[in-house]
Amino acid sequence: MKTLAPLFLIILLSSCSSNSKKVVDKLYYRFGEAQSVSESTNFMVQRPTAMGILGNRPMVAQNTDGALLQLNHNFWIDSPKILLQNYLIKSFNVPPKQQDNTLKANILSFEKKGATSLVSIAFTLVGNDNKTIFQKTYTQQLELSENTMSAFVKSVSKSLQIIIKSLAEDLK
Repeated sequence: MKTLAPLFLIILLSSCSSNSKKVVDKLYYRFGEAQSVSESTNFMVQRPTAMGILGNRPMVAQNTDGALLQLNHNFWIDSPKILLQNYLIKSFNVPPKQQDNTLKANILSFEKKGATSLVSIAFTLVGNDNKTIFQKTYTQQLELSENTMSAFVKSVSKSLQIIIKSLAEDLK
């Protein structure tokens, strides 16, 4: 009986202790390096807009029902709106001085959909008189090389390169 009491106490204490689940690290990503597509521009880049869930730092995925959800452990290093503005400024070599026209962007899709990435951005170029000079929506959906977040980020970067090159061609 004396040996059963300590054994019972040990079993009781071990069953009450918490499971030590591994703490998941939060991971932060940014777009790939912007490639210059224009030597000079006649527009400034306004901060892009996005629907609430797409403009926030958590990455967005689409489930099998088509609903969007924010991921808990994967984040952009900054808001996609800020990342896209910086990417556009570098891509188009936008000078710091005030320009006659303004390039506006609206992020429509920036999400992981199964084993694909979906990027959709609407661009509008307006003059100082606020009249639309150019307006077009670009959508790019690419298969991921593997179903991981790093492959998703690379795919988003590749989609951005394709979209920006198309935009530069259309603005010529």
